[in-house]
Amino acid sequence: MTMSKAIKEFVRDGDVVYLGGFIQHEPYAAIHEIIRQRKKGLTGSSCAGMIALDQLIGAGCLDRVITTYTWNPLPKPAHAFRRCLEKGIPHDVKIEEYSILALTLSYFAGALDLPFVGTKTLMGSDLAKNSSFLGENKLKIIESPFNGEKVCLIPPLKHDIGIMQVQRADSIGNAQAWGIMGDSKYGINSCSRVIICAEEIVDTEVIKRDPGRTIIPGFKVSAVVEEPWGSHPSYVTGCYDMDWKYFSFYDKATETLDGFENYLKEWVYGVKDRSEYIKKIGKKNLDALKPKPWSGNPVDYGYCAQYQEDYIL
Repeated sequence: MTMSKAIKEFVRDGDVVYLGGFIQHEPYAAIHEIIRQRKKGLTGSSCAGMIALDQLIGAGCLDRVITTYTWNPLPKPAHAFRRCLEKGIPHDVKIEEYSILALTLSYFAGALDLPFVGTKTLMGSDLAKNSSFLGENKLKIIESPFNGEKVCLIPPLKHDIGIMQVQRADSIGNAQAWGIMGDSKYGINSCSRVIICAEEIVDTEVIKRDPGRTIIPGFKVSAVVEEPWGSHPSYVTGCYDMDWKYFSFYDKATETLDGFENYLKEWVYGVKDRSEYIKKIGKKNLDALKPKPWSGNPVDYGYCAQYQEDYIL
């Protein structure tokens, strides 16, 4: 379906929203549509919160944030995020902070429907002592029932809706991704509803030929959107590179509140969909981001088609 229809049907005010992608695979096309549809009261959950969270916060879509950091990867500050925390602009947003490992383990527990994951991470950090809106549901430190050692219990994080850009998917939602993955596989599988945004839609036979790259099966996916360049200005391995010039432009453009509002007016509200956004970026700029071919070594899975019936006497 179209991005507009997917967001309208499956992202609801007040939802806990997982934004997939660890630096790459970020669903910026979907994020811009969420802003255009003026969704409200959302909790944004992202392990690597770059300017995706910044835009949603500045647009007033988020009331709460679960993340490890939010910044412009130049590196520069994420200005809307900073204005929100320091000055309450456009409104107060509560933030729950984790380490990358701890948040990934929380997604892992959510994906596998575990009551908690036992680990030693965070026990030497103030992140273990302080919590925001999750309160005691953030984590607990107890003595192990096996050897008496202290252990940190990280409970599951589950999400109402998850959105992620991937390299390819078939029409029923079997989605494949590769490159740096971080928390993405666990995060997207911890969601009740899932929107997969794909660089291309391929035949199911293509998926079957390389099943190890499938990060989520189609039966868990609510909507599939074919959206080339959907992660821009971030990158997708094998498709396009990070647009560092755009991140530099974004830093300068959003440094002030007026600048941020003008950015939304021009780059989000001012375009009706991703195709208009891509035209605005320009073919010359996009061509500069396309990678040269660089393939990994193919592997032979072996075709085994023996059936049990052949051996029944």
